[in-house]
Amino acid sequence: MVLRTQKDFNNRNTYIGGIFTATNRSLKNNFPNLHESAYSGGLDFRHNWKNRNYFVEGNVVVSKVLGSKAAIERTQRKNTHNFQRIDASHVNVDPNKTSLTGTGGKIVTGKSGGGNWRFNGGLEWLSPELELNDIGFLRQADKIKEFVDVEYKFLKPTETYRDASIILEQNHEYDFEGNFNVAHYELKGKITWKNNWWSELAYGTKSRVFSNTFLRGGPRWQNSNRTFLVAFFGSDRQKKFNFTMGHVRAFVKDKSYKFSMYRFGLNYQPTNSLNFSLSGSLRSSPNKAQYVTQRSFGTDTRYVLGNIDFTTLSTSLRINYSINPNLSVQFYGSPFITKGKYNDFNYVTNPTAKNINNRVQWNNEYLVDENLDGTTDYTFDNPDFSFVQFQSNLVVRWEYIPGSEIFLVWSRGTSGSADINDSLFSAIGDRVFNQPSEDTFLIKATYRFVM
Repeated sequence: MVLRTQKDFNNRNTYIGGIFTATNRSLKNNFPNLHESAYSGGLDFRHNWKNRNYFVEGNVVVSKVLGSKAAIERTQRKNTHNFQRIDASHVNVDPNKTSLTGTGGKIVTGKSGGGNWRFNGGLEWLSPELELNDIGFLRQADKIKEFVDVEYKFLKPTETYRDASIILEQNHEYDFEGNFNVAHYELKGKITWKNNWWSELAYGTKSRVFSNTFLRGGPRWQNSNRTFLVAFFGSDRQKKFNFTMGHVRAFVKDKSYKFSMYRFGLNYQPTNSLNFSLSGSLRSSPNKAQYVTQRSFGTDTRYVLGNIDFTTLSTSLRINYSINPNLSVQFYGSPFITKGKYNDFNYVTNPTAKNINNRVQWNNEYLVDENLDGTTDYTFDNPDFSFVQFQSNLVVRWEYIPGSEIFLVWSRGTSGSADINDSLFSAIGDRVFNQPSEDTFLIKATYRFVM
């Protein structure tokens, strides 16, 4: 169940809202890893003043999950929480627990309009026991984040541009033990040229990058400090045909990690009722220290990493056709492939050292004789992978009376592993056109009551 309510007042300058969710399962001793029940409740608000140029907004949420000891222990060990972290003093796995209760929230204030200056700053927190994944989505708990953004807008058009802005962003992240994990700084520039083409440039650095989750329950890990560049440009979005192109590049001084991504977007609207859009990206992110697995070695645990050559290709096609204001057809199709090939395996020796060569001990074997006594101490499988997925949706929307609609949906998809030696395009073609797919048909109906 999801219940959402919101009320505005003060000439719509202020609103307050609330949400409550509930999930209940009748498990009958089956599926011991699932929660028997999960609840969350939250409040949110926003207040604007001085012609809505200034604002303050925020939210707070409380969650509670209940289940068997096995289910709650599994939640504590999930990468969202990692209570088993060997160097954490503020959390630990309690195998006798049958519930978890957590909180989260955010408070932001700033200036969003009027004059040349814009700014905002705030604080966000997610407590270690916060759990929203039964009916929502939470990637990472145990986080406190503060952030400040400042923007100066050039509002007066010139012979060269219509408007421009410079933005400075800063944020720091901590965990509830007080560890300083992330320091992020970024300078952006945006400009709309006289012909309505536009450009964006950004330069940033992460001068501190620690992760509590990288070693999957192991000690806190320090990634190499990194800098990144972003460059995008595009044509006039008001034209029937317009495009976007861009490139993102990140690198580190010790050459342990690289990131490169090319993105494009095409949009064509030949008539008011028909629109085509195509977007895609090609991403390469080789990394000398990618997590592989962990194995026991005597009384110690070895966290095995590897040098990965990691490439991802994704595209999306959308077609929207409005037959009339009450009847429309939409199509969405998206092939996706990601490949990773490993070599130069290593294991962690000092997880918080600044240089990659001090963080790991290099190794290049699947059968590891670490103490060189002629006996294999531990093994692990070849972690190479090539995963392909294709998803498509065909949706017919009919507004049969004002405010009330019927949706007919046909969803088709396929996914699975491909040959690691195939090229990106060959792997997509093989999985999409030569493999059986799953088809799902849905009907959704809404009726709007006038009270």
